[in-house]
Amino acid sequence: MFIRRKKNTSGSISIQIINKSKGHYKVIKTIGCATMQHDIEKLEQKAKQEIQTLEHQGQLVLFESKPDELIRSAFSSLNNSNIQTIGPELIFGEIFDFIGLNQIDDVLFRHLVISRLAFPLSKLKTIDYLHRYQGATLEISAIYRFLDKL
Repeated sequence: MFIRRKKNTSGSISIQIINKSKGHYKVIKTIGCATMQHDIEKLEQKAKQEIQTLEHQGQLVLFESKPDELIRSAFSSLNNSNIQTIGPELIFGEIFDFIGLNQIDDVLFRHLVISRLAFPLSKLKTIDYLHRYQGATLEISAIYRFLDKL
């Protein structure tokens, strides 16, 4: 299978997937047509992906190994709620500890300092950040009470 550019009478270029068998060319699929070069390149990229998909259809896995099954089972249980951003915690956490702020033994203080350094936004946005990236569920009143205490 290969990709063919075909110039239409309207001036646009069609991108097609062609198969040659027994000396005959057969259009398998027309991906689309475009006039702009960057659009044509996008269509060609899509055609390449389509060819890969078509070539791999119907092929059976002959030797499936135990690690493959383990990897599939591990990744099947993942979703977006399992992912945490740890970059700010690693970088700013080290600085936080180095300058001695870890002597204030309060997890909320650490969260607030690091989140304000990484994303200096409003207190409401800080709550959203903490919930989304650190899994900490807070209310705005908890932050105001903590600031009064601080």
